[in-house]
Parts: sequence; structure tokens; C-alpha cells
Amino acid sequence: MDNTPARKAAPIMSVAPFPPAPPAGFVRHEYQRRWEIGRARSAVWQWLCDPSTFTDGQIPPFRVEFLTNAAGETGFAEGVYNAHVGPFMSFSGVLGEIEPERYRDLQYFYGSYAISHALFRPTRLQFWLEDGNARGTTMMQLQLTADVRRRAERVWVKSMDLFWRRFGRWCERDIPNSWLR
Repeated sequence: MDNTPARKAAPIMSVAPFPPAPPAGFVRHEYQRRWEIGRARSAVWQWLCDPSTFTDGQIPPFRVEFLTNAAGETGFAEGVYNAHVGPFMSFSGVLGEIEPERYRDLQYFYGSYAISHALFRPTRLQFWLEDGNARGTTMMQLQLTADVRRRAERVWVKSMDLFWRRFGRWCERDIPNSWLR
């Protein structure tokens, strides 16, 4: 029998998932993109908050995972842990505020990276939805905030343009068209 005295367990700290300012040599970059989707806002929201949008058709070794929050919820609910992982990337975070059919916030933890932790460190991914100009359309806006190595900022912007330019088309393609518009 071990007579080692019991150790006090320290409480779990409550801290921001990422530092308030970028580290030396980095700049905080906000990449923004808008799409007009020819579908109703409720349908776009459902697609944007359906885990299968991000998990179905994954090409190994890339993975997207959702872990339950304190209330036992999974998927896109506040407090759910989320990880996008694969070669040269690890985006781990927690879902923050969610306002149905309007706003979704994913805050990445310090240590998340794209290509290398020495180059690109995503900190937050936000989506906003609003009704489009034409009936039955939706404006979807994305803002991806990242700490980016100053000398690699142009590479980051070009790669984000390349990656995100298809996102709106994927959304529109995946949501069945309503001929009643």
C-alpha cells in the first residue's frame, strides 16, 4: 500500500484560447470573403451547421472531429470541441457564440497551425448570414483571423483566396434548389 499523501488537484483554468496580440514577427490578419448563395438563409444555415458538410467525403489522413460539450451536445453547439487535422495542418478549437441563422464563431486554440506553426496560426473562424438582395438568397460572410508571419502575409492571402473561393459554390451545389423562389 502506498503511503504517498494525496495531492490537491488544481482547478481547470479559464483562459482565452489564443493570446490577445500576435507574437513578435507576426501580424494579426483578418481574411474576409462574401458569397451570395441562391438559397434561403435557413437552408444555408442548416448546411453550414451540419457536421456531415465537413466530415463526409474526407480524404484520409485529413479528419474533422467534434467532441461533446459540457451539456453532452455535439456537432455545432456552443462549447463543442472541434479539430480539423491532417498533414501540415492542425486547427483545434471550441465553438463559441452561435446565433441561429445569423452567426457562428469557432475559436482556435493556441498551437493551431497551417503549414507550420512558424508561419500561419489561425485564431478564429466566424460566419455571418443575412438575407440577400433577391428573394430566397443569402449573403454569407466569412472572417478567418490568423497570426501570420509578417513576411508570409501575401502567401497567406493567396492561399486563402484559392481555398475559400469554391466554398460558396459548394454550399449552393449541396443544397437542393427550390423552384418556388
